[in-house]
Amino acid sequence: MSTPPGPDALTATLDELLAAIRLRFYLHQPADYQRDRRALLHALTWPATWLDARGLTCSPQRDQTLIADRLQAIAAHGNPSAYGAYFPTYLLKCLQDFFDRYGDELYSELKHIRNALDQLLASARFAERVQRQASQLDVLVSTHRLLARRSPDRQDHATDQLTFF
Repeated sequence: MSTPPGPDALTATLDELLAAIRLRFYLHQPADYQRDRRALLHALTWPATWLDARGLTCSPQRDQTLIADRLQAIAAHGNPSAYGAYFPTYLLKCLQDFFDRYGDELYSELKHIRNALDQLLASARFAERVQRQASQLDVLVSTHRLLARRSPDRQDHATDQLTFF
């Protein structure tokens, strides 16, 4: 079973999205990018709150793809230069509108993934419990064998008696 992504992977994902935004929308205004960076981070992390409120999970790659697709749509159909200092707000509004419009489809898609993950985790917990029980059984068996084992200086009482023949 793979480990969940660490803070470095999540930071890398956000850094990639911020770099894409900087190159696409702030290429000629680097000072504006620095001014808007915090608000951009707020907008980029908003989908995580939407997912969390619905008990859904999604890989960082899937989250990055969702946001990157929205950025591509903004670049193709929107006029981000007209929004100037309001671009982070515009980005947030575009993300919220997308999740309002396609949230049910996304919920259905991720719900199935969540159910599969829940089943997998339940199986892993069951396997861990079986292993723990098996190790406890091994300890009991080993203890039993140690207790049933005769010590070398202990003599068998049956040899103390005389035989009839």
